[in-house]
Amino acid sequence: MDLTARHPRTGELLSTVKFMVQTLAVAGELQRDLQRELTYDGLRAAEAKGAKGGRRPAVPAAKTDTVRTSYLEGRSIAALARDHGVSRGAIRTAVADLLPDHTAIEQDSPAPELPVTPTCPARSPTSSTPSNWTTSSEPCSTRG
Repeated sequence: MDLTARHPRTGELLSTVKFMVQTLAVAGELQRDLQRELTYDGLRAAEAKGAKGGRRPAVPAAKTDTVRTSYLEGRSIAALARDHGVSRGAIRTAVADLLPDHTAIEQDSPAPELPVTPTCPARSPTSSTPSNWTTSSEPCSTRG
């Protein structure tokens, strides 16, 4: 249907076009309202089960030194998160510069060399025998 159809004499949109546009708008509003209702039903059900919504709190500034000291003494991130009532991500943020994989990236340093990826020999997709994985430097191709 042409939604830009106009009356030949008056240039006004045809009533069928108006009806179609209004119908589509009402269907969109109905869909939005249904989605909102389902979302709120899910939130109420989660709240009834005891789940709390929202973002977990960050490590308070007063406790940051305690968290960092505990981490250096060998406490796990998960244990620190449980003890302080915050997420593991909040603990990682508080001890970010102490983590072993934390390295500064220099602009002029060369990119690290990538390891050789294993390649697979071509085999039938219906074959029940496992393929022999090799560490060949040649790419695996299915074209013969």
